Amino acid sequence: MLNDFWKQFKSGTDIRGVATAGAGYEVNLTDETVTAMVNGFILWLAKKTGKNPDELKISVGRDSRISGPHISSLAMNTMKKAGIQVISCGLASTPSMFMTTVELECDGALQITASHHPYYRNGLKFFTRDGGLEGEDIVSILEYAQNGEKPVESTDGELIESDYMSQYAANLREMIKAEVNSEDDYEHPLKNFKIVVDAGNGAGGFYATDVLEALGANINGSQFLEPDGMFPNHIPNPENAEAMQSICNAVKKSNADLGVIFDTDVDRGGAVDASGNEINRNRLVALASAIALEGNDSGLIVTDSITSSGLKDFIENELGGKHLRFKRGYKNVIDEAIRQNANGINCPLAIETSGHAAMRENYFLDDGAYLVTKIIIKMVQLKKSGKTLESLTEKLSEPVESREVRIKITEKNFREYGEKVIADMFDFAKKHKDFVVADDNHEGIRVSFDKNNGDGWFLLRLSVHDPIMPLNIESDSVGGVDKIYKKILPFLESCKGLDTYKEKPVAAEKSTSTKKATSTAKTPTTKKSTTAKTATSTKKSTSSKKSTKK
Repeated sequence: MLNDFWKQFKSGTDIRGVATAGAGYEVNLTDETVTAMVNGFILWLAKKTGKNPDELKISVGRDSRISGPHISSLAMNTMKKAGIQVISCGLASTPSMFMTTVELECDGALQITASHHPYYRNGLKFFTRDGGLEGEDIVSILEYAQNGEKPVESTDGELIESDYMSQYAANLREMIKAEVNSEDDYEHPLKNFKIVVDAGNGAGGFYATDVLEALGANINGSQFLEPDGMFPNHIPNPENAEAMQSICNAVKKSNADLGVIFDTDVDRGGAVDASGNEINRNRLVALASAIALEGNDSGLIVTDSITSSGLKDFIENELGGKHLRFKRGYKNVIDEAIRQNANGINCPLAIETSGHAAMRENYFLDDGAYLVTKIIIKMVQLKKSGKTLESLTEKLSEPVESREVRIKITEKNFREYGEKVIADMFDFAKKHKDFVVADDNHEGIRVSFDKNNGDGWFLLRLSVHDPIMPLNIESDSVGGVDKIYKKILPFLESCKGLDTYKEKPVAAEKSTSTKKATSTAKTPTTKKSTTAKTATSTKKSTSSKKSTKK
């Protein structure tokens, strides 16, 4: 059983903490704790593989954040003292570190990263040839650390420098060349395309120079390719509005064919079409699904729980596939897709709206660079027949309005309380004829409403890690989100352990176009509550077709 000190480091299937002083937070990823964690991983991996620690081969990489060089050096020296053959990969993407277990035959891999989190945070992410670790594996590693257990010291360890990222980039280049198969210039299949990349000063700058430019693409207008662990330009996160606006502007300014954006460690990616419109969230899932279902007729697409009704309609009625909304958390989505395939179901893709996308053809590895590569290949193939990427998703109906409210749970045992709230919401919904509870939902409670009662749905769930209950609402009508919010607000305010809004929510702005336009509005907070966050938007639709509630 983990005590409170060691429990604080577990973040789902990763380890995370504060690594840099000066941001107003106490550093807890100290040399002592990191050393103990690395020793814990060594013991865990030795047990899993059935090898002695001094028989192991482990790769170590890092993203660009400022504490990365020190922590990775500390980790490698700790491994070397245990007699391990350590492969030092330096600045690397998280997906590439998994690939070292395939191509370099490493027993395990360690990536020093905290994804899109602020510069002062960092963490440890582990892989074996089976993929990323599960939550219970992280607990086992931390228990070794808590107990002070460590492998026997050995003088047989060695440190080997590796430029594996060059091989990883070469693999992506070969993939593009083979699938585009240009008769004009096989070696430079992108020579007639302009593609701008926004790496957010993370580890993804290589993609512009070592992949795209090397294949003939014009990358002028690309930005923030240089690694800078202070992230001075914007948060390296495809879900961040400022980051997405930045790449959208870059595409328009450069008159590019496509824009590409990565998070810090490149396990997530997003894109922007030639018109400067985001290919993100539901649109990204729709595009990835269209690509993945080619050659996989009636295949199953597994997504997280907050995807839109229009997306389900698109996958099932336009693409001819099947759609399973599962739980939030990219590892949950990936594990479910693997389970479906093990049960004989043709499931080629697991994807979360955050941008985590894992394809069966690529070890079900969530790899932003691989996803973007598939999108670029499809763009080139479509151009040969006079089509664009937009044509693949033109029949996707997106919601007119959407809002997410993150409601803080004030009870100490937040998970137990959150589960009670969901159960009570089920009872509340049963008492209202206009509440239609989804019977295919796997997380929290999802309720749909007809055109007279909001023309949309809400999903109330418990956060994967935090004492938060996210409430997602979408509507296909202007004013619908407000209407749905008002229907459930009395219930939420009756839950004494929830810190909810007491004021009337702001209505979504109306569209000034026949299409579904984009705008944002925020619900005001009362002085009593400043913890919950909410955003309302009306989104641009690629079709006037209404989505089907399911």
